[in-house]
Amino acid sequence: MELNENQVYQLIAKVESINSGAHFCNTTIYTTDGEHINLKLDFEQLPFLAMGKVYQFEAKAIVKIEDELILKCTKIEPAEKILSDEELAKVLDRFYVYAPIPMLEIKKGIEKYLKQINNPILKEITQKIYTQNERTFYLHPAATKFHHAYVGGLSYHTLTMLKLIEPFVSIYPYLNKDLLISATILHDMSKIGEISGVDGEYTKEGLLIGHLVMQTVDIDRVARDLGYAESEEVLLLKHMIISHHGQFNFGSPKKPQTGEALLLWFIDTIDSKFTVLGEALDETKEGTFTNMISVMDKMKFYKSNVKK
Repeated sequence: MELNENQVYQLIAKVESINSGAHFCNTTIYTTDGEHINLKLDFEQLPFLAMGKVYQFEAKAIVKIEDELILKCTKIEPAEKILSDEELAKVLDRFYVYAPIPMLEIKKGIEKYLKQINNPILKEITQKIYTQNERTFYLHPAATKFHHAYVGGLSYHTLTMLKLIEPFVSIYPYLNKDLLISATILHDMSKIGEISGVDGEYTKEGLLIGHLVMQTVDIDRVARDLGYAESEEVLLLKHMIISHHGQFNFGSPKKPQTGEALLLWFIDTIDSKFTVLGEALDETKEGTFTNMISVMDKMKFYKSNVKK
């Protein structure tokens, strides 16, 4: 990259490395143009950066020593706060292995289900929490390993679960579709705070509290703000969230005690396990077994050569 003294540059780029010592602080970024560039940072800027994440950097070319020009970072903004949906989708394709379907298609699908919620209390709570997390939601992984552990994995997992609701409700009409849609959209939303990001690990809050409790608290906060805290809808929604891992040994403080809560656990389990199984089978030759699959009690599964 050719630099001109005192010129300000705006770069959309992914963080490749972050280095700091007693007297230095810098980051190496990989731009949309395919260049690896070093930016000098202030120590105060370090908390705003995360490995593997994409930002819009503003940097000024300044003289260091002997007429050497360097780029001094002056501003950092997460890409999802700056770019349009269309621009962000292109950036995701450039830098990451994204979910199996494009971001805009996932977003359109989830918002279609959101519009189907008829209950005004559930609709307002779900819409408010969704809007507060919307941009980050479509970038986040669903886990650090095991299932949907890639950019967009969280929203893709959510959309797949939403697609599973309709067949069950049509067969078992006593199930409340509004509760199921609302809880499915929100059930893993707090993974945004539980996992630090694209190449991230579990946060302190994630390790000490976990996304089931974090999301239940968030629903309670929003419900109180909207004046719905004592409603039956909020009580049932919070129960579904806090019980959606199904068993105490899987991290649920409560077991499911409504039909909707039971189904949320089942469809969450179905998608998480069948997604991993599908990925394993893709790497397995016909007529042989997969490697041991951790989320399937370390069992091996046979890939048949029977044609469809």
